[in-house]
Amino acid sequence: MKKLSKLILPAIFIVVIAIMYFTYFARTDEVGSLDKFSPGSEINQEVNVRVVKSKIERDASGNISSFYAIDKNNVEVQVTSHEPIPAEVANTEVVELFGHMHGNSLVAAKITIIK
Repeated sequence: MKKLSKLILPAIFIVVIAIMYFTYFARTDEVGSLDKFSPGSEINQEVNVRVVKSKIERDASGNISSFYAIDKNNVEVQVTSHEPIPAEVANTEVVELFGHMHGNSLVAAKITIIK
């Protein structure tokens, strides 16, 4: 019985930590704010934004070169990337951007489709 009681407390502790971890780091489709981005900063940050489907710009070969996104405060920003932008962006509502502001545009190092 003593051996069983010694295992219950650590098991409960592990379950609580696992619940907190997965709740905190769970990916959400809630749109965030661009307020945390400083225009001159080179520090990459994450934010979820809505894609403006009517403002997707393509290059001569038909690939997406940039698109516009809106945050929860209805601030619109142009999104560019040094990497190829996934074609699925044209058919999605919410994307997660990992990048920094460069002037009036957001340079995304990583674009993840959320919804």
